[in-house]
Amino acid sequence: MASEWQKYRLDDIAEVIDSLHKSPSYSDHGYSMVRVTDIRPGFLNLNNTFKVTFSIFDEFTKKYKPKKGDIVFSRVGSYGISSYVSTDEPFCLGQNTVVINPKIDERFLYLTLQSASVRHQIESVAVGTTQKTISLKSIKNLEILCPEVQEQKAIAHILGSLDDKIELNRQMNATLEAMAQALFKSWFVDFDPVIDNALAAGNPIPDELEAKAAARQALGDARKPLPEDIRSLFPNAFVFTEEMGWIPEGWEILSVSEAITVNPSVQLKKGEVAPFIDMKALPTSGYAIDDVSRKAYAGGAKFKNKDVLLARITPCLENGKTGVVDFLKKGESGFGSTEFIILRGRNGLNMPFVACLARDDKFRTHCIQSMVGSSGRQRVQNACFDSFYLCLPKSEKIKQQFHDSTNGFFEKITTLKNETNSLTQLRDTLLPKLLSGELRIPEADELVEESVA
Repeated sequence: MASEWQKYRLDDIAEVIDSLHKSPSYSDHGYSMVRVTDIRPGFLNLNNTFKVTFSIFDEFTKKYKPKKGDIVFSRVGSYGISSYVSTDEPFCLGQNTVVINPKIDERFLYLTLQSASVRHQIESVAVGTTQKTISLKSIKNLEILCPEVQEQKAIAHILGSLDDKIELNRQMNATLEAMAQALFKSWFVDFDPVIDNALAAGNPIPDELEAKAAARQALGDARKPLPEDIRSLFPNAFVFTEEMGWIPEGWEILSVSEAITVNPSVQLKKGEVAPFIDMKALPTSGYAIDDVSRKAYAGGAKFKNKDVLLARITPCLENGKTGVVDFLKKGESGFGSTEFIILRGRNGLNMPFVACLARDDKFRTHCIQSMVGSSGRQRVQNACFDSFYLCLPKSEKIKQQFHDSTNGFFEKITTLKNETNSLTQLRDTLLPKLLSGELRIPEADELVEESVA
């Protein structure tokens, strides 16, 4: 029973190591630096972190190099959030974070840090008004209840299997998102099918595209041209334009504001209770929006299903905050932060295209460079969508084919997200019952087996 468990200070059962309290210079490539914004409940995700050079990485890991099985913990802002390190990929810690190196079962300790009793302790020692902080001393003094090692491992195995399934779903979604993004880039940025058709027809390749054509040819048998019925939809030659240089013959150039709808009109009456999301709910990678609540509408950005949300304010935009609305009932409207830009497909460009555009590096860089305002409160202006140009096929068949090729990815992403939400709810329900002894291990094991089967 939990009443027989021993009580320890966190510092007695783990090494708690503080990060350096300094801001480094970031790099386009290099080692991941985990900041507070990267720490989310669950497994640590290094896909969208800022990067640092080796010299900075070496400086920031002289005290301790985080490793697989450690726990990363946030101290400021979104304080008290912890991520389990499940990767061998090297990384270093940004300021206002700590790493916890457990001396007991690491998964059990990670799960215990999510428990209501520990969360209550964290809330009681957090200090500050505008931005709360938890001190290193307070983290070390957190009281942790521990059973014998075998029971630690049993609880960690049961709840860890849920976490493993949640992480697998996240990885599958990341793969699906990457597949959609790769097709978007291939068709609408690199024009790979047009290059393939031009090579097959013996048509000249413009000098500016020779490197891409050579790279395609160098792939040899690894290059997989599209099936004939799809490839034939694309032209086999390029024409020169002043706006974008060489583009596929017969395609047109449109600004983003001409190609899709920015901040569409949505009906929602003042005082009407509707789904609401705040900026925290937007992911920094991927598209899955979590933490949807309901409240009376009093203002904010309004949206419908299949709309894409883009953060307009710094540093949220730079951090990657973007999401797809996939949680509304038929005919329902939702709303959120005034700092959202709403993007909606039209003219044959449906949600998958808009979602991929919103994650495109060149598009995001353009938005970031167009921000205006005082330091720390800079915002994207809607006029920037008039000056970013897309090269698009006039043929509705290509647009429809892209939708048909990618829409299934996004439907699967939504299915896996919903499954993950159910698994997370089950884990959060079982955790306090196992830690209190209200639920015995065999009963919990049976419930989990049914859910992850």
